[in-house]
Amino acid sequence: MMKKILFIPIALSALIIVSCSEEKKLMRKASSAVEVYDYDKAISYYDKILAKDSNNFHANAGKGVVLSEYIGKYDKAIPYLEKALKKSPDKTSMKITNDLGKSYHYIGNYPRALYFYGKSTKENNEDNPDYDIFLAKRIADCKYALEHPEVASPEYQSTKNVGSVINTEMPEYGPVHTHGELIFTSKRKDTKNEKKNGLDRRYFESMYTSTYSNGVFSTPRRFTIPDRGEDSKFKKGGESVVSASADGNTLYIFRGGKLYEANINDSTKSEHKLSNTINFSHLQGHAFVSNDGKMLLFTSESEKGRGGTDIYKSIKDENGNWSDPQLLPYFINTDYNEDAPFLTADGTLFFASNGLPGYGGYDVYKTHYENGEWTPPENLGQPINTPGDDIYFALNPNSSKGFYSSSKAGGYGDMDIYHVHYVSNEVPKCKVIEPMFVINSTPDPASELSYTFALSIPEQYKSNVRSISWKVNDELLTATTDNISYAFPGANTYKVYAKVIVYCDTCPTLVAMCAEKEMIIGQTILVNNTEPAKETKTEEPKKVKTIAASVGELSNEQLGLLGWNRTPGYFNYNESVLREDAKKMLDQNISVLNSNRDLTLVINGFADSRGTEAYNKNLSLKRANSVKQYLIEKGISNRRITATVGYGESMINNGCTDDVVCSEEQHQENRKVEFKVSGNNKLITSISKN
Repeated sequence: MMKKILFIPIALSALIIVSCSEEKKLMRKASSAVEVYDYDKAISYYDKILAKDSNNFHANAGKGVVLSEYIGKYDKAIPYLEKALKKSPDKTSMKITNDLGKSYHYIGNYPRALYFYGKSTKENNEDNPDYDIFLAKRIADCKYALEHPEVASPEYQSTKNVGSVINTEMPEYGPVHTHGELIFTSKRKDTKNEKKNGLDRRYFESMYTSTYSNGVFSTPRRFTIPDRGEDSKFKKGGESVVSASADGNTLYIFRGGKLYEANINDSTKSEHKLSNTINFSHLQGHAFVSNDGKMLLFTSESEKGRGGTDIYKSIKDENGNWSDPQLLPYFINTDYNEDAPFLTADGTLFFASNGLPGYGGYDVYKTHYENGEWTPPENLGQPINTPGDDIYFALNPNSSKGFYSSSKAGGYGDMDIYHVHYVSNEVPKCKVIEPMFVINSTPDPASELSYTFALSIPEQYKSNVRSISWKVNDELLTATTDNISYAFPGANTYKVYAKVIVYCDTCPTLVAMCAEKEMIIGQTILVNNTEPAKETKTEEPKKVKTIAASVGELSNEQLGLLGWNRTPGYFNYNESVLREDAKKMLDQNISVLNSNRDLTLVINGFADSRGTEAYNKNLSLKRANSVKQYLIEKGISNRRITATVGYGESMINNGCTDDVVCSEEQHQENRKVEFKVSGNNKLITSISKN
């Protein structure tokens, strides 16, 4: 079932207070046509008026409202609404400005949409017949879109309209791909005499099926349960397909506000309604069963919920009965609508919501089921999500390919079905054990502390490597290639880690491989001769491993004795470019480094809490690398900089974390780079004596 939130405007008759009798007659005809959902005829009457006077307020307003409010052709509505607004009487200006806001919002012109939404806000109160309860949410969506303009690369996300064989000017949605068939729902005209219904001004919804092979669809045919093939007849009230079981043998159907299940392999049997435990309210719209068949996720509109349609889960007991449903957490369910849950084998739940932060209408989100808890939902972003309704997202089993529905601009009309390709860009944990993925090490003849490390990456992954990261113990290195040179800070035992992220075009997530190598650095073999025993036997010399040299971090007092400037290097908001005050601090410390050749550095970058955690981590690493680059340009050897680390917002110590209001000066304290300075025992002893 496709739920669309309708915003019923004031009666168009309010726009026909005109003096010209012929114009008045045409406006009344247009209004009458709208009342019986004949929008094409209504537009033809408006066009007759506009043919005589292209600036006519009433015709421009009427046509603009019909195009935007009733048939969703927002881009075509804009010029008519703009003309009407120039002459709009006070009593209709809120309607015109709000529709203009929605129209610009739909085509992705968010600043212009905010301009008109702002005008509408002044008059948007409950006493106004055009009161819009969603106006504040639309404004928030525009701001979210402006703050999240990034579009995922095609290897991670792509969408493509399945074409005119499936899609029409009427809504098509709810695609279910199973056993080589695409079963979907459409509100196209089923019979010659069928009339549009009074609920959403469309024809009643019906199920269709099309064979799908090698990317080609057959002509769809009407589909029912039991399946009567071409003899299938229209059922008043409609029905829609919502999902299929993992094995493709059970189909879940919506009809009359209730959920049904049917055996898709036996076309002679009728569907049966799910128990009252699931069908517990006046409206249940969507259902999906987990791969193991033990969890049912479904949507319901009920007083038990938070508001609108909400997502519930039910667990199957040993007797095959569904437990009492549990409402998913409030950070998933909102006061608006959540719909179309789809659960992958790895516990990722995709769903649609028009209440969570997004680009407009319904957006697709994901959350993970981990250790019995759901994680906070994440917007999938663009291009999957758009200012229109994006919903019914479902991937094929163990695949990055699937289908979803969208009312985005550029379709055949209303809502269309699209191919979708989605690969999560989250950095996965290492789960792949690949014996051919190893770290090879080669010592540097010129220095016992220096090594070259090279990764042996299996041939099948080499062309699909997306990222490489290295760590020595707990410090993240800046190196991102499969072959690196590294100077250890001193004699000790170290663990070298490598992590490679590879892309798989048939997997819904990236794949991670990890390797680890333990290194014993800077050890020498000493022979200690012990005294002979009282007996005449002499013990063999014992070989004892000792550390030839060790390295320690210098204290603030020791750094002060060297003349080290401990002032952090500060950065401007959202920047990684060195400021002049930071350069002066670095120049002073470069003199100390030139005078003390045994000093080595770890450069640590930090960020304030504004922005996402991942973005801030990357920004802080850029800041550390900016300092490193400056030091190298000033003659400091790369080998003396043992690591650069980006801590992001994880080390804030003045309380200015997320959702805490702080001054700019307080945020500035967290946008910085600091050093960890180390030296060998000889240097440390020398400093201490002084």
